[in-house]
Amino acid sequence: MKKICKRISDKIKGNDISIRIYVSFAFVLIFTGLLTGAIFINLYQKNYVRSYTELLTKQGKMISKRVSKFASKKKQSQFQRYNVYMDEIEQAEKTDIWIVSNEQAENPLDEDYTNAEISRQTITKQMGIVMEKAYKGQISSNAAYDQVYGMVILYVAIPIKNVKTKEVCGAVLMVSMVDKQTMGIDEGKYLISISLFISAVVSIALGFAFSKYLSRPLEKIGRYINRIAAGDYSGINVKKPGSQIGKLENNLDDLSKRLHKAKIERENQEQLRMDFFANVSHELRTPITVMRGYTETLNDGVITDEAMVNEYYRKMLTECRSMERLVGDLFILSKMQNPDFKIEKEPVSIRQVFGDVLHSAREIARKKNITITQKLSVDDEEPCMILGDYERLRQMFMIIVDNAVKFSYESGEIIISIEKRVTPKKQAKIYVSIQDFGVGISKEALPYIFEKFYKSKLKQNQKGTGLGLMIAKQIALRHGCDIMVESEIEQGTKFAFEFEECVSMDEYE
Repeated sequence: MKKICKRISDKIKGNDISIRIYVSFAFVLIFTGLLTGAIFINLYQKNYVRSYTELLTKQGKMISKRVSKFASKKKQSQFQRYNVYMDEIEQAEKTDIWIVSNEQAENPLDEDYTNAEISRQTITKQMGIVMEKAYKGQISSNAAYDQVYGMVILYVAIPIKNVKTKEVCGAVLMVSMVDKQTMGIDEGKYLISISLFISAVVSIALGFAFSKYLSRPLEKIGRYINRIAAGDYSGINVKKPGSQIGKLENNLDDLSKRLHKAKIERENQEQLRMDFFANVSHELRTPITVMRGYTETLNDGVITDEAMVNEYYRKMLTECRSMERLVGDLFILSKMQNPDFKIEKEPVSIRQVFGDVLHSAREIARKKNITITQKLSVDDEEPCMILGDYERLRQMFMIIVDNAVKFSYESGEIIISIEKRVTPKKQAKIYVSIQDFGVGISKEALPYIFEKFYKSKLKQNQKGTGLGLMIAKQIALRHGCDIMVESEIEQGTKFAFEFEECVSMDEYE
């Protein structure tokens, strides 16, 4: 039994949305049915009492008219015969008909034409109210519980007026036991209750069917979510994209595609991370191995010649500097690739940056007798201002110029060009290019030169870390531009940059 109860409980918990829809639907239907039934019964009962009151009033008026006529013409025998007719009405309608005299009138109705005697001491409060109104010439009615009868009594009082003087000489009091008359209402209530019960059962059955129908799309969405949670990003077949469920399915499909894309990017990043550590390990292994060999040789005392010992120390220092440069480049690259790292931009003169770069680059180029020429297509007083970080821009241009010197031939030339351009949309741009006429880059290698640890196998690049161009590219991206490269083997290489000009200090502020 416990297992069955637990199974039912688990089933309910697993279909809580369907249960909620079903219970809500059934509650609304039952509540609406009960409310409609209660309103209908109340209106039916009021209408029944009203209709019955109108019937008694009609009969009372007719009796009042006849009694008034009999009394005025002194036709007592006819009244007696009419009294028999009223007895038949009383039996048929289960209504007492009292004809009473108004003792307060100057000419009260003669006792020969009455069939009841009532006084203020013998009548109930409700009866007294309707009688007082009748004595004042008004037709009145009242339905209330009467302690004498022990049930709800309907009183209808109609005044009897003297034909000549129009004085209210008496009244016709119709007394009907409503509890007995409302047996038809009770039967109606019973039939209405049976109808409500049947409609509730049918509604509950339909509610169950409709709740399953309404919850089916939610179950479908739930399956999609479970599939996505399990790592299946194969997409969702949206049949009705314009519907509300269709829009939700579209959102889930977009989410699935984004998660799939994020998964691929995560896998690529993981592979890059593994490649990065592998490359770092590889790059550091060689200088560390060389330094260990030199250190062990010196420590074992194998080399005693002072000149050789100094040469070993020099080579060890060179390897240390190489590792220091590699670690420094890695540190800079990690900062540039960090999304949270922001460079501080301010108006910077490109001409001033290159003035600083050329001062250092010409010292390097002098060793290979290379000439660095600067060509300006702007006025001498034009500063060529952009928004940027001076030190980062200097570092980026220095990397490109250093490479140009490294891969140029002896006694070669490097040309640095700066010019202003205006786009078709009237935007001012600063165009910078650095061109050498050295060994060049092959078409096969050109797509990979900005990747981590990519190094040319040429002897000119034996001391490179393979990180310089990637650092330069990251700096360029941080300044809202990209690096464009053109190169041919034995013809040289041209690196170009395009920056937005800072035309005023207000733009910076």
